[in-house]
Amino acid sequence: MNLKTCLVSAATQYDNREASKLGHNRWALPQYFQMIDDVCADVARGANVRDAIVSGFSGRLANALLKAAGQSGYTVEDARSGGMFYQPVTAKGRTA
Repeated sequence: MNLKTCLVSAATQYDNREASKLGHNRWALPQYFQMIDDVCADVARGANVRDAIVSGFSGRLANALLKAAGQSGYTVEDARSGGMFYQPVTAKGRTA
């Protein structure tokens, strides 16, 4: 399977597990899919898979996506390095 297929499958499974919990955002899945598109585009431009996923996702969802992509699980260091907003890895360090 390609990266996008693996990530979409993992995000869908994650959302299905979360659906029974109080406060579940039933509109989150399309947002996950959009971020997966952004992450895959970033990887296509040369970004490291792990760095791209951690830039776009956090917590249990990031952990599920990392594992689906064949990466090691989400760590404390990943959580500390994440920002408030997604910034493609391939754009980091560039100035306008």
